[in-house]
Amino acid sequence: MKKTLFSLAIVSIALASCKKEKNGVDDFSREISLEAAQITLPSSGGEMNVSQALLKSSSADYYTSGELEYVQNGVSVAKVNFGQGEENSLAELTKDGNVSSFDLKKDESYFDGKKSKYKKVIVEPLVKSEDCGYIIAGVIKYYDYKTGAWVATIDFGDRVCDEWATKTAADWSGEYVFSLDDWKKEK
Repeated sequence: MKKTLFSLAIVSIALASCKKEKNGVDDFSREISLEAAQITLPSSGGEMNVSQALLKSSSADYYTSGELEYVQNGVSVAKVNFGQGEENSLAELTKDGNVSSFDLKKDESYFDGKKSKYKKVIVEPLVKSEDCGYIIAGVIKYYDYKTGAWVATIDFGDRVCDEWATKTAADWSGEYVFSLDDWKKEK
């Protein structure tokens, strides 16, 4: 009973801390629901291995060195190389023999035709799979565009195809598990 009341209190605080738009969904929630993945894997599941030690510099929230490898059915299907320690926010993706890069920082981004209120740092690449309509893995941090203050961190999970993600926010303690479907319905 105490655990249930505590959970309800956390959810109430989390919901109360969101400024609502006219359609009932706050700007932050809508922005999360519109995030794009950097990697699309053949299927959900599998493993993510650290093939080279991951390191962050003292001035960056993103990795500046190391490599992640995504393995499915014993086969490496993608690798992300974060560099060799230089202050560079570009990561290199190798998939299907092709090499491309993506930026781990998004200082200016737009959603619904409006400039975002948040700077974003991709801590772990956002991953989708061909068999799932959700982002299935990855961690992204949001910072207030004007002040630079950390606002929240969203963890999309561990490669399981489901609607659930976890939010940790600066304006309340604890974690809040939420459904991405709740925001898709409001779009």
